[in-house]
Amino acid sequence: MSACVRPRLPFVLPASEWWGRDGLRSVRKGVSVIARWALRKIFERVGSKSQDTALRVEFSDGSVCRVASSEGRREVLVRFRSPQAEWYTLLFLYEGLFECYVSGDVDLEGEQPIGTLARLGHSAGLASGKFWFLLLRNPLNEVRQRAQESRQDGSGRAQAIRNADFHYSLNPALFEAMLGDTVGYSEGLWTADTKTLNQAKFNNYEYICRKLRLEPGMTVLEVGAGWGYMPIYMAKRYGVQVTVYNPVRRQNDYMRERLRRHGVGEKIRLIEGDHRDIVQESGRFDRFVSVGVHEHAGYSLKQYRLWAEAIAAALKDGGLGVVSTTSWMVRQMTGLLTLKYIFPGGHVPSLPDTLAAFERAGLMLVEVESLWPHYQRTMDEWRKNFAKAWPEIQKSDPSVFTETFRRRWTLYLEGTGEAFGDSLDLSHITFAKGRRANHFPPWRGSPRVEAELIGGDQEPECFK
Repeated sequence: MSACVRPRLPFVLPASEWWGRDGLRSVRKGVSVIARWALRKIFERVGSKSQDTALRVEFSDGSVCRVASSEGRREVLVRFRSPQAEWYTLLFLYEGLFECYVSGDVDLEGEQPIGTLARLGHSAGLASGKFWFLLLRNPLNEVRQRAQESRQDGSGRAQAIRNADFHYSLNPALFEAMLGDTVGYSEGLWTADTKTLNQAKFNNYEYICRKLRLEPGMTVLEVGAGWGYMPIYMAKRYGVQVTVYNPVRRQNDYMRERLRRHGVGEKIRLIEGDHRDIVQESGRFDRFVSVGVHEHAGYSLKQYRLWAEAIAAALKDGGLGVVSTTSWMVRQMTGLLTLKYIFPGGHVPSLPDTLAAFERAGLMLVEVESLWPHYQRTMDEWRKNFAKAWPEIQKSDPSVFTETFRRRWTLYLEGTGEAFGDSLDLSHITFAKGRRANHFPPWRGSPRVEAELIGGDQEPECFK
């Protein structure tokens, strides 16, 4: 039940007096009243169907809109600090609201307020592509999104490296605190007995290795190994020779030290390059793996094609590969705020278009497995780690890890977790080079059954 205070329209001056000081003040006041009235209507729609959440909206003039009683419900507070923030939110809807949150012109309080607002918006039909979203969305948002996509287009090498550096060249203290001891930037695999993030990460990498059917002496190519856990694990656990292509210098410096520390520098070849460079490794590898990298190949179908062709060029005939990637069922541009704040040039790929590109490149589909609930739970662990460790993260680099940064990354972690509950997927794509019956891996039962997954009180080797 809504308890919004209804605004009074301002005194309307005669037209001859509009352009005086009092007239302009009255016009501005009237415009602000209209904006608040429209926002009340939107928030009433967003919160009216919720059975467990009460919305409280505080406007810059001190008026308050309550949607549903807070008794027995969790409350989310939206506080506008200026009339400009109110108008910006009205013009750009949820993008505008969250941009104002990042800039500090809007405060959001409550239990996971960003994720809660996103969930309520989806339930109210304000999600992308739905009727109310299409009706209310400002066409300028489409222009802004396309302009952002164009500016950050990573089809050229220099821009692709700038895009990657923006995110992955941040102080490693952030990722160590958020991702756990493996510093693995990927989904975990949560079994009924899994208790910790470290266990879930270990389980996921072990599971991928089983899908790859690794054997001692094999040559393995990994593109984008992050801070190095996966290549170390493959080399030490399975006795394979690993080559890593990774474009981010700061990550590579971190990885080289980690490889040296764990005595696998001779088994792992690290090259500063991206997926375009692996074509020079023509037919050299028995296995290919990438975890969370396909999202950086780009939006255009040409980039899908080049990514698939590069993988095919590097694999031996009959070689197996696994790509772990977030995915949609349709091809669409990445959200404006994700491009602006977190992953410039990023693109959550279309699963059907990815499979089509792989097939045209001669990569035969073996299996696709959806694991989004595992990534959603992992994201929630990252969110909690980030919030808990924020004071220490901030101390590691105060000039970068500001309040604005904290809000950006809170938006990212809460919003992505909610997106998995709506329509975002996490796909493991297993494939073989060449469509021949003998290239299909022999059936030995489920890789998950074969994998040596851990839980309970078991402590994984994290190679810190």
